[in-house]
Amino acid sequence: MTLKEIARLAGVSPAAVSRYLNGGSLSAEKREAIGRVIEQTDFTPNRLAHDLRTGRVRQVGIIVPKIHSTSVSEVLDGIESILSQHGYMTVLGSMNEDPEQEVRYVSLMQSYRLAGIIIMAQTVSEEREKIYRKMDIPVVITGQKYPGLNCIYHDDYHAMQALMERLLQSGSRRIAYIGVDESDPAVGIERCKAVEDTFRQMAKDPDSVLMSRTAPFSVEGGYEAMQQLLEQADQYFDGLLCATDSIAQGAMIALKEAGYKIPEHIRVAAIGNDESNRISEPQLTTARLFQHECGEEAATMLLKLMQSEERPMPRQMMLGYTIIPRGTLT
Repeated sequence: MTLKEIARLAGVSPAAVSRYLNGGSLSAEKREAIGRVIEQTDFTPNRLAHDLRTGRVRQVGIIVPKIHSTSVSEVLDGIESILSQHGYMTVLGSMNEDPEQEVRYVSLMQSYRLAGIIIMAQTVSEEREKIYRKMDIPVVITGQKYPGLNCIYHDDYHAMQALMERLLQSGSRRIAYIGVDESDPAVGIERCKAVEDTFRQMAKDPDSVLMSRTAPFSVEGGYEAMQQLLEQADQYFDGLLCATDSIAQGAMIALKEAGYKIPEHIRVAAIGNDESNRISEPQLTTARLFQHECGEEAATMLLKLMQSEERPMPRQMMLGYTIIPRGTLT
C-alpha cells in the first residue's frame, strides 16, 4: 500500500494521509476515514523512508538531570503521553548531575539528526544559553526560566512563600530552612529568597532564619543537613521548611532520632508532593508542582516548533502550584 492508495480508498488527498500519519490537523471526518482504511489494510508506514526524505529521525531527545527522581518521572510521563500520540519515539540521556554531560548529549542528539530536544535543566548560565541558541534543531527547556528561549517553568517563589506563610500562621516563630546550591536558580535561589522575603515582609529579620543552603537533592542530604543544624546547641527552631520533599524526609528522620516530635515540637513543610509523603509518619505537608502538566506542555510546544517551517518567537510559560496540607503542619 502507498499513500496514494490509502488516499483513494479513504476518499481524501495524499496530503491528508500524510498529515494523519505525521500528527497534523485534520477534520474528524477525514481522520476517521483514513483510520478505518489503515485498520482494514493493516498499513504500516515506512518511517525510514520518511526520515530519509525529511533528513530528520522521528525521535525526540530528552535530557534529564537524573533518572531516580519522582519529578523527573512525572515530567517524562507527560512528555511521552503527547509525543507517542504523534508517532515520535524518545531517546533518554541522563546527566547523572554532571552539567558537562548535558553538552555532550546535545551534540550527539544533533549529530544523529533527532527531530527535537527537551532538556530538564538544573542550571542557568550564559554558556548554556549560547549553546541552546546555536542549536539547529528545536529545543524546549523545562524547570528553569531562560528569557528568549522556549521554556516551561514553575512558580517556585510563590509556592515556597505560601508554605512559609502557613508555617507562621500555624504558630511557628523560629524557622529553619534547608536548601540546595544556588547553581540551580529555581530550587536553590527562588525558594530560599521566598523564605527571606516573607520574613522581611512580616517585619522580622531574615538573618534570624537558620539556613543550610548546600544540601544534596536526597534523603541523605536532608538527614546530614539537619544533624548539622541540631549540633548548633544554641539554635532553637519550631518550624522547618525544605527545598524538596526528599530533603524533608531525611531531616524528619534526624529530628525523630534526636527525640523531637512532629508537629508537636517542630512543624515541617516542603515542595514536591512525592509519593513517600503519604506513607511517612506523620504525612508531609507539601506544595505540588504540576510536573506531569509540565511534560505535556513541553511536548506540545516542541511539536509546534518541529512542525513549523519558520522559527516562531520564543515562548515562556510559568505553571502554578497547589498546597497539600498534611500532618506535619497543623
